[in-house]
Amino acid sequence: MDYGALVSDAARYSKDALIGKPLTWLVFIVCALPFALINFLYDPKTLVSATGEFRWATIPWTQIALLCIVGLLLSFVVSGYIVRIFRGTPQPPTFDSFGALYLDGIKLFVIALVWMIPALVIMIASFVMIVLGAMSGAGSMGTMMTAGFLLLMIGLIVLVITLIYAYIGCVRFARTGSMREAFRISALTGTIQAIGWGAYILALIIVAVLIVLFGLIISLLALIPLVGWLIQIILQPLVQVFSARYIARVYDHSVPLAPAPSPEPAAMG
Repeated sequence: MDYGALVSDAARYSKDALIGKPLTWLVFIVCALPFALINFLYDPKTLVSATGEFRWATIPWTQIALLCIVGLLLSFVVSGYIVRIFRGTPQPPTFDSFGALYLDGIKLFVIALVWMIPALVIMIASFVMIVLGAMSGAGSMGTMMTAGFLLLMIGLIVLVITLIYAYIGCVRFARTGSMREAFRISALTGTIQAIGWGAYILALIIVAVLIVLFGLIISLLALIPLVGWLIQIILQPLVQVFSARYIARVYDHSVPLAPAPSPEPAAMG
């Protein structure tokens, strides 16, 4: 697997999808606005009183809930676009046929949520045990907190295994159109084996490092007063499209290439 070629292809694809199609980039930005606007609903400096008490009543819960609902509904538009990238078309897709696109986005959200449930349940249980251990008496504190941390480590291991399978499952759903295929462990394992376990895991590590580095850059730019939040939602689509294209191309390595046609025998003269 040529990882450099994968990165170059994903970068070119992202440029064509967003810079080459400004309207597509604008749709990404609009869909990200509701969550970005939550930061403007309250001043973090006023949340804690002079005595150190947290002022829950100062948080505009209704407005925040409304923006979260709108943001979630708009996120399905972006998720639907990601599904189209996962299908592996050589040219970037467009925002059209919104009914089918939106439905695909909802399906992708459900698939990702179902994959994450086991790890989330384990990690929530670990945090509960850690908190209860910290609040309990000295006799049971050590035991409960130790068990909580062990459970947290198990949750992290489950999360890593989940991500390894979930990425392939999401692309498989996009290629087959069947949500059931996103959870067929035997088929997903076969796909990873066709790619090569080592090659696939290394590919995930490379894209994870790139996403973290780019995320750090975006986070630093987001600290710029007044315009930082806008820079963040403008640049974030580059990460989304890049990672989706990268994973789609990794998946393509599970499909054997068609053999080259045999050369025609020379005519006898």
